[in-house]
Amino acid sequence: MLKGNVVIVEDQPNFRRGLIKMFEEGQVGWNVVGEASNGQDALALVDRVKPDLVLTDIRMPVMDGIEFVGHLRKHYPDLLVIILTGYKNFEYAQAAVRLGALDLLIKPCTEQDVMQVMNKASERYYEKYAQQQHLLAQRKLQQDQELRAALLDLPSSYEAMKNMDEVLLTKELWLLQLNSEDLALKNYGKADLSLIQFAFSNIVEELLKGAGLPARLLLVEHDRFVVVADQPGPDESFIQAVQDASFEYLNIRVNVQAMGAAPPYKQLAEFYDQFKSGETPSDSDGERMDKEAGTGSGMTLSLNQAKVNELEMKLMSAILIAQENALQQLLNQLLADLSHQPPEDMKIQALTLSIALLGTIQKQFDPDGREATARIPTDMPQAHWTVEEVLRWADTQVNNFLLLFNNWQASKSDNVIEKATKYIEEHYNEECRLTDVAAHLHLNSSYFSVLFKKATGESFTRFVTRLRMDKAALLLRNTDMKIFEIACAIGFDEPNYFTNVFKQQFQMSPKEYRNHR
Repeated sequence: MLKGNVVIVEDQPNFRRGLIKMFEEGQVGWNVVGEASNGQDALALVDRVKPDLVLTDIRMPVMDGIEFVGHLRKHYPDLLVIILTGYKNFEYAQAAVRLGALDLLIKPCTEQDVMQVMNKASERYYEKYAQQQHLLAQRKLQQDQELRAALLDLPSSYEAMKNMDEVLLTKELWLLQLNSEDLALKNYGKADLSLIQFAFSNIVEELLKGAGLPARLLLVEHDRFVVVADQPGPDESFIQAVQDASFEYLNIRVNVQAMGAAPPYKQLAEFYDQFKSGETPSDSDGERMDKEAGTGSGMTLSLNQAKVNELEMKLMSAILIAQENALQQLLNQLLADLSHQPPEDMKIQALTLSIALLGTIQKQFDPDGREATARIPTDMPQAHWTVEEVLRWADTQVNNFLLLFNNWQASKSDNVIEKATKYIEEHYNEECRLTDVAAHLHLNSSYFSVLFKKATGESFTRFVTRLRMDKAALLLRNTDMKIFEIACAIGFDEPNYFTNVFKQQFQMSPKEYRNHR
């Protein structure tokens, strides 16, 4: 699950530790990466850990919150800030808000108050994260185009050459070539070949990620990909994994060659030509047109990969905002959009959706148990499929995703209900209100009430009352405690009220129950 990093700045040790404990219990959705007792120490800490959010008090020694936030705004203008303040310091809080603070927490504050403000911070963090990912994707698209143009000896700007020399520094290149006989046997049309290119690129990128190899994968020509990797690059086990996965998922063999250290940008085309099997460089108009067609295919692939990332962000946001119908509405819209795609694009867009769904499963539902190539479905859309078959396949992918999502939600709910019932067992002889249990679990009380009834089949009040009456019956059967003592032991101040409630459950008074037993 995606979590932002937070630094807590608070001079009262007990309050600071209480906040940290609440965050560490995992319900808030943030990781505490540092704490400080004053603004001066906090500035050094922020420089070191680069958090996504700062939660800071106003009144502190050495450097107060106003001065601290002022420094943050100069050096980290986009950093999220939440202000902690007492009512007496409200004018200071207003000054902090003018400096760009996201929200206020008025001390003393309840866990529910903290949850409400942190949920707002989470929504803003997800928005910022999505924007950052979009900008990174745009930058990668541009760099991919510049590298592809250099490999194919197409015109480039001076600025592109300068930037790419920096990108290629200390890198090594690998050539991945799909077997031409396997491609010829399948007799692919242009749209079907794009499907294979897209699937193969996702296989390789997942294996790179699984092997912990920082690398860039480029489609250069219709059957050739280049991996730009940090040194040292892929090893023999990675090469074998690529070849095995390509044959297993696509029934296509692939040849992998180590090209060596990346040359300067101007020498890339000549360097690349040395490794193309069975071909020699040519400057003919026909080859130039083929190269331009290749760079167009590469751009299409890069756009499809960017689309996967965009869909994953949308799915993740729908899950994290925790609105019951948000995810279902998004999936319905995605299926509707797919049905309006031109037939020649529908298969690759359906595969894009499926890969995004599988990626979300990895990141959100099972981040520790993922397999390297889990983002490629085993039954990809086939070249001969009709529009109806593609739509049915996409609908199946969505339904499988929803099933996993519902199971994941149920497991989370089960854990919450388990914690709730344990808390009730330990505190049934006290006041034990719904708001107390919800606050203990860091949940909104209305949401917890609905969740509890859905999981147990009875309301919270009915559950606690039944538990208390069962405990009373146990004491009546096995002790000689007086009725008023039993009432007090299970959380009732009024013996007469206890007697009435007991009679409603067992259809007899406590005294009759004891005599009967």
